[in-house]
Order: sequence, then structure tokens, then C-alpha cells
Amino acid sequence: MRILCQCRNSLLILAAVGVLLAGCATTPGVSTDVTYCCKVGTEGIATFRVEFEDMPEFLKPMLRDEAAIVLGAKGVEYTEGQAHAVLLMKFVDRTLTAAEERDLDSWEQVAPGGGVRFIAEVQMTLRNAVSSELIWSGAMRRIHNVYEGSYMHDAPARAAMRQAFMEILADYPNQKMDNP
Repeated sequence: MRILCQCRNSLLILAAVGVLLAGCATTPGVSTDVTYCCKVGTEGIATFRVEFEDMPEFLKPMLRDEAAIVLGAKGVEYTEGQAHAVLLMKFVDRTLTAAEERDLDSWEQVAPGGGVRFIAEVQMTLRNAVSSELIWSGAMRRIHNVYEGSYMHDAPARAAMRQAFMEILADYPNQKMDNP
């Protein structure tokens, strides 16, 4: 039983490696939402650093880079040193609920049968580095069916991540426009 659980956990990690936010030929659909945004507390936020929780190592540079591109366009630059804000990204994978299985029209349709099916989600919060005040929070997620031999296509995954960041940070104030 222990070996079966370890295999399932390994398969889930490999599944995330194989297809998290990636598809073979096209940019995959990623569901996004914003849970808090952000008019108060953004002034003076010119830099951010990234922290991760439970994130597979292969996803860290992609998520960091794509967040840096999108926030950079809004005048908030990535740094590895002291920063005005901290972007925490947490990886969560979970099994679909029965209701989610029935209501797949709100999710990307994936091929049925034979693989492990789960939702891969990245939950994010941006907090003031000094006061810890919440500035922004949101999430991106995608349903996955993973089969043995699946692998991740880097370019489509990055494109999907960038698009998701653009959607969930769309209402984040543009520091370049607000402070010319």
C-alpha cells in the first residue's frame, strides 16, 4: 500500500512536470481568478521578490520569469534582494470534485480515461514586504489528465502562464502610468 501511495504521489509530480499549463500543439487554457485587488497599498511598490511553497522545482523559473514580465510592464521590477513586496506562489494539486466533473464546460476539456486526473493550481498573494499588508491575490489552475510518457512543452507552458498572469493582474495599477 505504501508503494502504491508513493507511486501515486510520484505520478502526480510527474504529471505536473508533464503537462502543468502545457499542451502539445497549442497554448492551453488556464482558468484564472482574482480574490483581492489592490488599489490601496500599491503606491511605493516598485520592486518585488518571489517565494514559493510546495512548488515543483521545474515550475519555479517559468512562473518567476512570467510574473516578472507582466509585473515589469506595470512598473514593478523583479529583484532577488530587498524588495517592496513579496509574491508568494503556492502549488496545490487536488482531485476534481463530482460537481467539477459534471460541470466541465467551465474548464478545458481533456481526453477521458486511462490517466491521473487532477487540478493543478498556483495560488498567489502579493504582500507589502514591511507591513505584510495584502496588496493582491489570485490563482491560476488547469485540469490535467496525465498518461505515462507525458512531458511538458516549455514554450506553450510559458505562453499560458504569461497569459494567465496578464489576466489576473489586469486590474493591478500600472506604476508607470500612475507615476510618470
